[in-house]
Amino acid sequence: MIQFVIADPSHTETVAAMLEGLFQDVEHDLKADEIAERFEEIDSDERHSTVLAYDEENDEYVGLITVTESLALYAGGRIGVINELYVEPDYRSEGVGKMLLDAVKDLARERGWVRLELTTPGDEFEKTLRFYQREGFMRIGPRFKFHVGADDEE
Repeated sequence: MIQFVIADPSHTETVAAMLEGLFQDVEHDLKADEIAERFEEIDSDERHSTVLAYDEENDEYVGLITVTESLALYAGGRIGVINELYVEPDYRSEGVGKMLLDAVKDLARERGWVRLELTTPGDEFEKTLRFYQREGFMRIGPRFKFHVGADDEE
């Protein structure tokens, strides 16, 4: 049976290992030690939550989803922004991703958010895009990024 837990500092290594797996899948080069350092800082912000999926039967964490509260005039108030969703390879196509999304939808209702938005890795990940669409998400357009600081290029 899968249980859900809001990650805390004791989960840092677990979160970092899973996110390293996610970033490898989407050809991003962030390593676990860098992720752990960032997680500790980001997770201390009450607007950020990482939900972990824990398989009680096998005594292991099998997925995670991160969400951050934001404000958006266009959406009419507080929204949740899902930045990462990862399921361990052995648990993919077993419903864990859907359960993680459902857990964040419940969290959104509890926190009074008016909507959820998410970032996807791109059109080349068709299966991922179809998954989100099946779960009720609608495409709202591309996102762009700009790095603020001395190293503005990526």
